[in-house]
Amino acid sequence: MTPSERLAALNRVLKHCRAAPFYRDRIPEKPLTSLSGLKRIPLTTKEDLRRASPFGLICIPRNEICQYHESFGTTGVPVSVWFSKDDLKDFAGQLTKWGVNFNQNDTVLVRFPYAISGIAHGTHTAAQLKNACVIAASSRSTVSPFPRVVDLMRKLQVTLLAGLPLQALLIAETAELLGYKPDRDFPHLRAIGTGGEPLFSGRKKMLEGIWGVPVFDHYGMTEIGAAVLDCEFGQPHPLEDDYIFELLDKDTKTDVKPGQVGYLVVTTLKRRATPIIRYLTGDRARVVERKCPCRKDMSLEIRGRREDTIAVGSRLLDLWDLQEIVSHLPCRRFWVVGPDSDGLRFIVEEEKTGDSVSTDRIRKLEEMCQLRLEVEIVPKGTLYDRSELLALGEVGKPRYIYSAEEVRKKAYLKSARV
Repeated sequence: MTPSERLAALNRVLKHCRAAPFYRDRIPEKPLTSLSGLKRIPLTTKEDLRRASPFGLICIPRNEICQYHESFGTTGVPVSVWFSKDDLKDFAGQLTKWGVNFNQNDTVLVRFPYAISGIAHGTHTAAQLKNACVIAASSRSTVSPFPRVVDLMRKLQVTLLAGLPLQALLIAETAELLGYKPDRDFPHLRAIGTGGEPLFSGRKKMLEGIWGVPVFDHYGMTEIGAAVLDCEFGQPHPLEDDYIFELLDKDTKTDVKPGQVGYLVVTTLKRRATPIIRYLTGDRARVVERKCPCRKDMSLEIRGRREDTIAVGSRLLDLWDLQEIVSHLPCRRFWVVGPDSDGLRFIVEEEKTGDSVSTDRIRKLEEMCQLRLEVEIVPKGTLYDRSELLALGEVGKPRYIYSAEEVRKKAYLKSARV
């Protein structure tokens, strides 16, 4: 899309937005004359969306709405998101561009939660648009516990697994408990598609090593749809025909310089029922300029939410930084971290008896990240009781970061049990 086409698309959605009570006084009556004019419109926050829910964001007649979802994993009042038929087609169409490349020979097991959240439904429809067969094995459900998912994957010869990264890890753990090797005993599996929580390069490589297949991530949320998709070469590219992206400094006014980490702001260009203008997502991200074999020359690196950071002195470490440290440890599946005087304290669960980390490795990691580090390796089962995998179907998003007080009191022993 050329700049003039993007400006025309932006003006169309801004005009459309004025039909919603929430946007009526926020959107200028006259069309913008340049893309930079978008910055004169106030940012939209999560709290704004909560206050406007359930009906204040609707821009189309109620009889044109065909589906409802709510934001997933938020605290307080959820955000209401309504879809027209065209919105649903667009959402699924976005996911058909995902690097997993759904096709007619695929059997796709969808392990995203189906209740209220939108991603399972979008993935389900995208797979079917490409003539794949879908198994709706929702997470957060006692109907499809982990052993049943393992059984389904084997007996139905599943080729694609789609779910949170945590789900891919716990399904592998369950398979191991049942005597299987994930990279050997699921011969039909060809790829895993993830989303719903940040997936950093080290954790992605870990999952690929466990399962022996490539992992393709995507970034999105119920409020905006699928905004950044791994291509077939595993690089995260933003969908620039569907969104306008901004990366703002901590003042939320100034654009960050190229290559710097900023706060991600997203404007939807195609949503009809509940379009979102200048949404301050709460996520930190960084533009990476690099040529990709898919012929795109820019990637968008999603680094996690602002609240999932640790301040050590003048430095702010996000989940991307923390996972990078963990990726150099001998065991990486389950871990938590908290601040510790002038550094960080990691609690890492062993993966095999005798796992340890040498003083020399700690010293090299400290030199790499210029921080004092303490790493405690605890017995397998400390952070997650594996026996629960054989009984539970409901598992939420993981929590990695704890306060110094919580780490001292070992509060993670209760709340880190995903």
